[in-house]
Amino acid sequence: MTPLVKHYGSLFHLAATFYLIPCTYNYRENRFGIFWRNTFAFVLMFTIYSSFLWFDIIAIKVSFKFMSMVMLGIMVLYVLTSAFMPIAFALNSLYHREQYVQLFDFLFARDDVILQCSTIRPTTPAMHHRDNLKTLSVFVILNCIYNVMYIAEPNILKLYWISLLRFSELFLMVELHRACANVIKDRMEQLQVLLMNVRNNDTASVEFIVHIFVERFQRYHHLIDSVNQCFSVPLTHILLLILLERTVASYDVYDNFYLLNNMSQWEMTGFLFRQLWTLIYMVVVFMIAVTSSLSSSQVEETALCTRHFDDYRLQNTRAAKQIQKFLLKNLHQKKKFSACGFFDIDNTVIYMVFSSIVTYLVILIQFKQLETDLTQSEGVFNVTSNLTTPGPS
Repeated sequence: MTPLVKHYGSLFHLAATFYLIPCTYNYRENRFGIFWRNTFAFVLMFTIYSSFLWFDIIAIKVSFKFMSMVMLGIMVLYVLTSAFMPIAFALNSLYHREQYVQLFDFLFARDDVILQCSTIRPTTPAMHHRDNLKTLSVFVILNCIYNVMYIAEPNILKLYWISLLRFSELFLMVELHRACANVIKDRMEQLQVLLMNVRNNDTASVEFIVHIFVERFQRYHHLIDSVNQCFSVPLTHILLLILLERTVASYDVYDNFYLLNNMSQWEMTGFLFRQLWTLIYMVVVFMIAVTSSLSSSQVEETALCTRHFDDYRLQNTRAAKQIQKFLLKNLHQKKKFSACGFFDIDNTVIYMVFSSIVTYLVILIQFKQLETDLTQSEGVFNVTSNLTTPGPS
């Protein structure tokens, strides 16, 4: 068992249980594989996820009683997006099951001894990952307390429990993507150190190290495509859900702004908790964007470091030709993490999400004002009609 599998073991176990990934680690063969329990997990989870749709329909029916048409429309869209998210995760994992096995085998199940020996700096993503899982546990406990204390309607309470489960799956999926991006980033850092420390070696060793550098770079560079293939659909769905979640939360603030003074301390506490909870979704956006951006930047930096590689002993050698081909192929071929090819997943995602939330919030406010104006106009029309209607002669 490799150190990475040991550190990320709890994440892999939870993800396989919810069928976020279609494979589990085989400790006897030291590799990832698809086994009968993975098939059973898919059937079980898909059945459970599908049954949850009934609770979403009930919640939408209940919402008709106390929500305006504008808020109801955005809530229906949000609930449906949230409802189909775990189903989309499961189907995506089933469809890309072979790609998942190959990706996790290359990144986590195989020790790259040469690269690990090239640097003595320990890697830290796994420690951050453990802290993130502990943070998730705290969030789940706090949300459970809120649900018990503030939600009185039984059907709405069931929907809140289901939403909490979906949020946990969302968080785990993001952690899986970040784990892959962090491992690629660490490997690229190790490749850079390996190439920078090559000058003190003899010519034969230099040629061997250059060969290792080019081969390993192409391998991990190609794995970015595999990560995009496996995670594009889940990340696109997650970003759409976060966009709707923050739009609903922002509209909730606008809709209740003039009622804050009339709220009791108990109601104010619940309102503030709801807003703080939805801010967690923006933290998730930052986690996705920053991790992917740092990994992509490290890949580009590792490719650029070959421009400064100039050893007179390698003139007119195979190693020199390899470096030249490498430069021609990779310097102008920037590969980034993306969501189905629609947009790159980097720091620009943060701006994209924020700007979209503001845009949709303005549209919702305009619809709300239009709805209010129409209601008032109907009231004035009814009063005018009553005043102008002639009485009986």
